[in-house]
Amino acid sequence: MKTFEALEWLKSNNNPSALASDRFGETANSIKFVEKLYELGALKVNVIDILDEPERIEDEGGPYATSLIVDLPQDQEKRNRIIDFYKIEIEEQGIDEGEGILEWNESKLNEGKLGFGWG
Repeated sequence: MKTFEALEWLKSNNNPSALASDRFGETANSIKFVEKLYELGALKVNVIDILDEPERIEDEGGPYATSLIVDLPQDQEKRNRIIDFYKIEIEEQGIDEGEGILEWNESKLNEGKLGFGWG
């Protein structure tokens, strides 16, 4: 599975809407979102599940993705801030149980990983 550090990937991506376009619209908005995760204490934010078929890159200008994985800090306070931010995000986006990402997170949180996925 290809993963890239999210800010580098977004900033070098010529797709005007490189991450979860239904959620963020322009790439600039997704860059702000990733910067916020780092401000909250994320150790690393990676883009995963990248769609980079040649036709897509030709049509859209660059690859596209809908998911991020955050490496959580050991510090419990920072970790909780990121988890709270995540909970607000899934509530605002109407992401429900059974959409995969919530179940994935239950199994990965103790490894210090938190996934964000949008449609």
